[in-house]
Amino acid sequence: MKKLAAELVTIVLGVLIALGFDDWRQGREEIKIANEHLHDITAELRRNLCTVERIRMRHMPRKFESLQTVLDFLNDPHARVEDPAALLHAFARSTSSARPWLVDNQYQAMQNSGNVRLVSKLQPDLSLAAIYESPDVLFSQDERIRGSYPVVVNELIPAQLQSEFSQLRGYARDANAPAMVDDANLSEAVDAIRARRVELLALARNEAAVATGRWYALTRMSQDLNATVTQLARWDRSTTSLQEEMLECTTSATPSPLLQLK
Repeated sequence: MKKLAAELVTIVLGVLIALGFDDWRQGREEIKIANEHLHDITAELRRNLCTVERIRMRHMPRKFESLQTVLDFLNDPHARVEDPAALLHAFARSTSSARPWLVDNQYQAMQNSGNVRLVSKLQPDLSLAAIYESPDVLFSQDERIRGSYPVVVNELIPAQLQSEFSQLRGYARDANAPAMVDDANLSEAVDAIRARRVELLALARNEAAVATGRWYALTRMSQDLNATVTQLARWDRSTTSLQEEMLECTTSATPSPLLQLK
């Protein structure tokens, strides 16, 4: 009887040890999977932050500068125009609207794999859903109030200038779109704009409201992304500091492939 009891205890202990080892091995594997997800997501958030900062620090100042030129001209019925082409360029550039084209491949991969709980166990205070979903909420606020300013302005700019003024020109390196034939008298285009000064002034003010809302949205996104990447610093494999990378993003002359012009 004692021998049978000893054998039973040995079997039970063996089973418990095997189960414990399996649990330990599964736990180790889950930690490895969660770590890989966080490595990939951190790199993805870095790229998104670069895109947001490029628009916020490069595109938005040009947008505000052009709108200010437009407002100065429209507010003065007798404004003198020394350079019609420069004024028309300011009007064209004031219509631009760049939205960051944020990628979510790694986030979706984590969602689709069902490993969200593993990441949550490893980093319980991480709120990735808010980071990835907030842009749609933020941008919908200014898109809701945007009026017809871009359409009206483009109707008043001579067609032959579009090859030079197009928002997408920077994406085609060392190439220019075919120039069209239109009214070569740029002063007449300026006079046409002046004739609709009151209408355009109201539209430009609304465009200023849209641009201001877009700036606030981009700033909030930048703050959230920066905070999250900092929070995930232990999973950041980049050899470049975040500050250095953002400086490169905002000073590089090469257009980002992740800017969505609309």
